[in-house]
Amino acid sequence: MIARCRCVVLCLALMVPFGTLPSLADDSGFATRVAGAVRSDFEGFYLEKENLTRLGIGLAAGAVLANTSADREIREFDQERLRGHATNSASKIAKIPGTALVTGPVYIGAYGAGYLLGNKTVETWAMRSARATLVGAPAGLVLQPLLGGDRPESGESHWRPFKADHGVSGHAFIGGVPLITAARMTDDPYLKTAFYGLSALPGLSRINDDAHYFSQAALGWFLAYLSCDVVANGKDVEDGRVAYALVPFPGGIGVTARY
Repeated sequence: MIARCRCVVLCLALMVPFGTLPSLADDSGFATRVAGAVRSDFEGFYLEKENLTRLGIGLAAGAVLANTSADREIREFDQERLRGHATNSASKIAKIPGTALVTGPVYIGAYGAGYLLGNKTVETWAMRSARATLVGAPAGLVLQPLLGGDRPESGESHWRPFKADHGVSGHAFIGGVPLITAARMTDDPYLKTAFYGLSALPGLSRINDDAHYFSQAALGWFLAYLSCDVVANGKDVEDGRVAYALVPFPGGIGVTARY
């Protein structure tokens, strides 16, 4: 229940602030492009056969882990042999990106800073991360109770629809999105590998803290991956935007418009 509430809070937080940023005052088509991009994201995630097939494959793999002894054995190995003071300390930091009350304001602040400073990379990262969170949240909200997996401290990870609501890790999903988005935006293979590796840490922190089984953390990360992939291959909010600039030239200043 807590994970679902976090997703809802984040989605609402992401939908409101973009309408108050200065860019809307300067560009009347901005809201229309955002709405079109989000609509395209939802269509790509929930209607495209390719994405639904990949989601089905991920759920099938999760079912094998959750409904056999695999999750329990992984938990026992982690808690008895891997968990210690060092992993607990690292976990406190690793789970921060998966906290909605932290991630939401970061997106808003990054977008505003990117706009004011003219940094399109930061602006695009914040917008794409927000869109990916928004498009994947409904699937997570539905799958959490539908799968019915419980927390390690409360029961088994076996899928029993509506018995519990922890079938997908909200931390793994929310925390994976910004780092996977960053990985998709860079062409540097080393940075890309680093970002993908870091994107798994919020989910691993939940396993370390005995708050989720491995299958639940893995499904949360995979949901983040699919969401980021849909956004990366979808519409760009900048498409169709007219950018104006002052350009000095001998004897005066001119105004340019770039579509």
